[in-house]
Amino acid sequence: MSYQPKRMQGEDPYKKMRREYEKESKTTSGTKRKGGKASIVFKVLAAIYVIITIVFYVSILRLNLLPNNILAIVTVVEVIFTLLVGVGLAKNHKTKKLNIFCLIIAIIVSCIYIYATNYINATTNFLGNMFQEVQETEEYYVVVRKDSSYEELSDISGEDVYTFQPEQDVVSNIENEVDVTFENGDSLTNIGNDLINEDIDIILTSSSQYNMLVDEIENFKSETKIIYSTDHVIEKTADVKSKNSKYTIENGVFNVYISGIDTSGSISNVSRSDANIIATVNTKTHEVLLTSIPRDYYVTLHSKGAKDKLTHSGIYGINETVTTVEDLLDIDINYYVRVNFTTVIELVNTLGGIEVYSDYDFDAQGYHFNKGYNTLNGKEALAFSRERHSFASGDNQRVKNQQAVIQAIMKKVLNSETLLTRYTSILDSLEGCFQTNVEQSEISDLVKDQLNNMSSWTIKSNALTGSGSYGSTYSMGSTQLYIMLPNETSVENAKDKINSVLDE
Repeated sequence: MSYQPKRMQGEDPYKKMRREYEKESKTTSGTKRKGGKASIVFKVLAAIYVIITIVFYVSILRLNLLPNNILAIVTVVEVIFTLLVGVGLAKNHKTKKLNIFCLIIAIIVSCIYIYATNYINATTNFLGNMFQEVQETEEYYVVVRKDSSYEELSDISGEDVYTFQPEQDVVSNIENEVDVTFENGDSLTNIGNDLINEDIDIILTSSSQYNMLVDEIENFKSETKIIYSTDHVIEKTADVKSKNSKYTIENGVFNVYISGIDTSGSISNVSRSDANIIATVNTKTHEVLLTSIPRDYYVTLHSKGAKDKLTHSGIYGINETVTTVEDLLDIDINYYVRVNFTTVIELVNTLGGIEVYSDYDFDAQGYHFNKGYNTLNGKEALAFSRERHSFASGDNQRVKNQQAVIQAIMKKVLNSETLLTRYTSILDSLEGCFQTNVEQSEISDLVKDQLNNMSSWTIKSNALTGSGSYGSTYSMGSTQLYIMLPNETSVENAKDKINSVLDE
């Protein structure tokens, strides 16, 4: 019987080696596939990061507020940093720890860029809307007594309509629609009183005239009704910027007239100029002088050549107000900013209220204000800044209160917490509430100059003064109204202070 070697116990070692080899091959292959998938994910994330960076950089370019030297630095830093993070994120490394580190950096920076881009785009959109030219308009009303049977324009056919200083195109348009005869009154107050007293039945007034009648005649609004309204476009005189002056933003010294009109709604509506402030700016010395003029200041209207209250100049358009103040102070004003009641209310409410210091205890428009600091909402801030009857000095104190409100708003707006949490809301609240002839490129130049110098500014205040009296006005006719006779010494001092800032 031949000898057969005994089989070894257990598995064939060759098969075992082959199986271990195949297992290792599968594991290696799986690792490569997983690594390949991970590599693709990191590359996609790198691409997203680069796109976010590009969007952020383009938004900076669109805003156009960075000086060239700062923009150059930002550009170089952005390119280098984006390359480092992008390549570090997309490249295959022996260990994925470096990819993960770059991913964390990319996520943090992307969040910052997205947040900043939102702010930048909000600013860009706001500036773009703010610097669009606004056509000034005014409504005209056909007004009758509340108990009148007249309900629409056709009802007054064949009747007499009384008016005071109407725009001829408004008269012609109404005459084309209905057969009426227009009669001119000797004063606005007289035709208003005649309507209430049933001496006449129909009057035509502008919206500004209507508001003045509401102020002058008790119960005028409650005892009348408007049966027809039409819009009138204010004819624009020569732009105040068209004059040849050395006082321009380009030259670094200039005046800006700030007019706060006493109306709500669209900024295109003309109305009385309730707040009147000249901001004199010198970008070389970094000094700003705010000169306030009482609304009832008795001045000569530039285009009319007649005496009136400064506030009434606003009903003839912003250019009338600007040129009238130029005549008063013998200065050049190339720029203006026009705001209304809506601006104040919306801004203060968006800020969450403001802290305003009052020199007196007083009541106004249903609100009570304590001597000392008061926390005010939008409507309260407006009432605080408009009141004059509660003070012995009248308009002089109102000017101080307006400056207190402006300072409180500036303090709240410039607060870092406010800017971080409410910046876009502030811009939204201001949109459509400004009218200005300052160009966006000029604002860009101012900001770039400030960023180049990073200098602190000195802000000073001054107010013209006068004494209360009564007199007739161009806008109201022979009716005796409260006026403020200018204190000539304060006028001359204001001229000197303005010129000293401009000529330093």
